[in-house]
Amino acid sequence: MALQAPNLDDRKFQDIVSEARSKIPTYCPRWTDYNLSDPGVTLIELFAWMVDMLLYRLNRVPEKQYIKFMDLIGIRLGPPKPASVNVTFRLSTPQPEPVTIPRGTEVATVRTETQDAIGFTTDRDFTILLPVLAHALTTPEGTTFTDIMSALKNPDIRTPVFQEAPAEDNALYLGYGEELNSLTLVLSIQCTIEGVGVDPRNPPLAWEYWDGEQERWAPVRLESDTTGGLNTDGQVVLHIPSTAAMTELNGAHACWIRCRAIKPAPGQMAYSSSPRVTSIVSSSIGCTVPASHALRLTEEFLGRSDGKPGQTFQLKNVPVLLREPGETIEVETVEEGEFEPWQEVDDFAESGPTDLHFTCDSVSGEIQFGPSIRQPSGQEHQYGRVPPVGRRIRFSSYRSGGGVIGNVGEGTITVLKSSIPYVDSVNNLEAAKGGLDAETLESAKLRAPRVLRSNVRAVTNEDFESLALEASSRVARAKCICPGSADAESPPPGTVRVYLVPSVPDDEGYIPAEQLAVPRPVREQVQAYLDERRLLATRLELDTARYISVAVVVRVKARRGSSHQKVAADVEARLYKYINPVCGGLDGSGWPFGRSLSLAELYAALQGIPRVDYIEEVSIFPVDAEADQRQEATTTIVVPPYGVVCSSRHEVTVV
Repeated sequence: MALQAPNLDDRKFQDIVSEARSKIPTYCPRWTDYNLSDPGVTLIELFAWMVDMLLYRLNRVPEKQYIKFMDLIGIRLGPPKPASVNVTFRLSTPQPEPVTIPRGTEVATVRTETQDAIGFTTDRDFTILLPVLAHALTTPEGTTFTDIMSALKNPDIRTPVFQEAPAEDNALYLGYGEELNSLTLVLSIQCTIEGVGVDPRNPPLAWEYWDGEQERWAPVRLESDTTGGLNTDGQVVLHIPSTAAMTELNGAHACWIRCRAIKPAPGQMAYSSSPRVTSIVSSSIGCTVPASHALRLTEEFLGRSDGKPGQTFQLKNVPVLLREPGETIEVETVEEGEFEPWQEVDDFAESGPTDLHFTCDSVSGEIQFGPSIRQPSGQEHQYGRVPPVGRRIRFSSYRSGGGVIGNVGEGTITVLKSSIPYVDSVNNLEAAKGGLDAETLESAKLRAPRVLRSNVRAVTNEDFESLALEASSRVARAKCICPGSADAESPPPGTVRVYLVPSVPDDEGYIPAEQLAVPRPVREQVQAYLDERRLLATRLELDTARYISVAVVVRVKARRGSSHQKVAADVEARLYKYINPVCGGLDGSGWPFGRSLSLAELYAALQGIPRVDYIEEVSIFPVDAEADQRQEATTTIVVPPYGVVCSSRHEVTVV
């Protein structure tokens, strides 16, 4: 049972008035008129109201002491986190020279009558390079290759891209001597109409790139294809992801993309003969750069030092986002106009008199220099150096912003606020995500017991899991497995393994497999955060949770007059939300790690759907995620301790 804080005085306003009126006959026997219109009663109510306010403040003393204790143990309100988004810059036309998008370039949403523009700034410099095609290969199955680079240089040769009778996995490989990551690549292709049989608006082709993070071929975003499936002269515009990397293929080390023939979908027409190309010319029309919901300010002067310990200064724009390398306080040196960088610390406990240290409160924007504290011996000890008197103090640069308001939708960032030559437009092809408001006091009070229990150290399984969630807003769930667990794949002695489930943009619908993979930057961020807090002899391993893909086939009976399409959509939505690693399960907090899925609980989960009379039949199929193939139906899906179930494509029949 939780400890109950005593109410230091539980009297209310009416209690105080009644008590005062009961004393009137004793102290004022001639006072007999107790009506509310009597001036004496008015004075009693006035003083009762004042006492009630004093009692209210008195009873808040324990809460104040609790907050002061939180401050004593070093708990601070967490700053807001900025939303991040990849912003695509489009050139007016391919340029003969590289074009640089500088760090700090400002873009924004459109200002409306009801909402101000939401600004973003790019996180790094990016140069739009000129891609030069160095290698061109064709292959029937991905193991034997034919070099067609010389044929593409001869306009009289019409080179077949696939076999004469095109088959699945026939492919055209294009290799570049420089990295293409984050570029918007334009392939100007000259073709002849020989790849007949296909619908030019929906050819059975897949454009892919080599993903250096996953070390596999992955789909590339296709913006447009005016070649009609390599049948006519036109252009193919591809957005190369930032994870594209160099790899070796057929003895050539290059950055590769490929155009692969795929198995036609039901109703999709296939090639009856191979398309032929005469030339391929590559150019770049833009790039995609990461940006954050923040306003970047540089060289903000805070004032001059008065030479006293414990000086404080105030930044003009708050809240302040977590500082990046190079974002720090600078103090003027002996030479006028020359500044020396200082180092930010969490506190001055380990700071000496000569250490160039300062603290910065991210929420309030207060800058503080080291204080001087009298020791038991009577001597004054200076914690951190004091800026010399008269020296100017400035912040080199910092970012202000963050919050959930930055989680804007796809295609909303369209205003280029910084002028860059040759840049024609800007857009975000995906929604911004990751923005969080500053932590509230109530949230910090709930966090205090956990801080006391772990002392900000990762020791128990719960410590690793909670700290992994604190490390990044892009981590939705975490599961820690220690040595000695019952599972056969438990880590060796001295090793702790943490499995992560990332946050996804739309967690209630179908989640593609690529969105459930933990990005490398997020993994590195969590790794660094836990490395600072784990025990010295503990070896830490991070991995993505094991996903067990499940396909459900349901047959339901709809009520008379109901829309079958609407009923099917409702049933699918219930399945996708329930069998979900992020928001699934009974409590909506994500499917529990290690919990199996049975046929009986699916019947229970589907009960109560509007316009459904009853459920005729439910079948569960494990799915091989790599081959995207259903296996035999079963009544129970067994899940390992570090695994969770996730939805594959479900099939709903309404009768």
